[in-house]
Amino acid sequence: MATTTASDGLQNSGVQNSTTRGVDDSSVIRIFQLASSLGILVFLGFLIVSERANLDGSLPEIALWAAVALAADLMLVRVGKGVTLTMSLPVSLAAALLFAPGFAAIVAFAGCLDPMEVRGESSVSRAIFNRAQVALATTAAAFVFRIGDVNAAAWPTVALWSLVALGADFAVNAAFVVLTIVLRDKASPLAAVRLLFGSAPADSTVLYISMGLVAPLIAAIYLAAGGWGLLFCLVPLALARGGLVRAERLHEAKERVATKDEALRRSTESVGEERRDERVALAGELHDEVLPPLFKVHLMGQVLKEDLDAGRLLDLDSDLPELLAATAASQAAVRHLVDHLRRSSLGPDGLVGTIRLLAEHLQSNGAPPVDLFLEDLAGSDEALLVLYQVAREALTN
Repeated sequence: MATTTASDGLQNSGVQNSTTRGVDDSSVIRIFQLASSLGILVFLGFLIVSERANLDGSLPEIALWAAVALAADLMLVRVGKGVTLTMSLPVSLAAALLFAPGFAAIVAFAGCLDPMEVRGESSVSRAIFNRAQVALATTAAAFVFRIGDVNAAAWPTVALWSLVALGADFAVNAAFVVLTIVLRDKASPLAAVRLLFGSAPADSTVLYISMGLVAPLIAAIYLAAGGWGLLFCLVPLALARGGLVRAERLHEAKERVATKDEALRRSTESVGEERRDERVALAGELHDEVLPPLFKVHLMGQVLKEDLDAGRLLDLDSDLPELLAATAASQAAVRHLVDHLRRSSLGPDGLVGTIRLLAEHLQSNGAPPVDLFLEDLAGSDEALLVLYQVAREALTN
């Protein structure tokens, strides 16, 4: 799930960056945010004025709820890749459950704080836009509770209505996020909606719903214990944050182990492919360099055998030197091959020869012909191996 600020449930960090750093916004996004902020603030102003009689004398209570929401808003937990969970959502929903929409709107507006504002990375207009849309989302949840005439002590009805109010809160908040993404990235609305749920939509949804169901519990504690009970609600929220942080660290460690396992598997496969390439290169060198002299030795041996069988002893004087020359040539070819194998980590003919043999081998297996323009290069064995791997990937892909 995603919100444009860190104060309302789950947020996508990419969306957060686009809605908290005004320096990177286009003029279209700025106009949209300014117009949205103005419209929301006018609406909330009329709402608060209409409820002024109910709000008289509630300033200390509003300040208490806003302070608790602000403290909870600072409890950030990274959930998956680019998704953040904060603990202020249940506090805002609890205020929407217990009090009038205007009261809840003031609490949400005053209790919203983005860490980027503390670091000076968010403009004033952006901060106002964030608070305005969060306050409007909380107001929508409060209207749901008013429509349902929900009794905070009526269980399990209050839990069901909390889910409906949570949906209204998310719908309002998501509308602003989706519009921001569409204007910023020129993405389709469907693609923007997918971004709201992060890389793990199922986990994000479960966490979001769970935090929403905490709201009626906070409301019940406040009704039973008053302001002190509300303050102490921060303790279980902090404990829940600690558990989520540890769970997320375990999840990240599991992902790192899985990544390393995949890298090890690919490395093992690469080693096997390299050994196969080495065998192909060695077989090609044996065929081209060693086999012809040995075959000539074999032929001269057959000639000498025919001379002996036919009793042509005088012919031995002319055929025997050729046999000795063929034997010497075969020995030289073997020594040359062994010497190159000892000096080169790639093959007897080095980088260029190994790449040519690989191309010929691939072509013999049905690959299309490739024109190679190669030059010998000097370098360490590691550098030559890297160059060979690059060439191999280019030829095989």
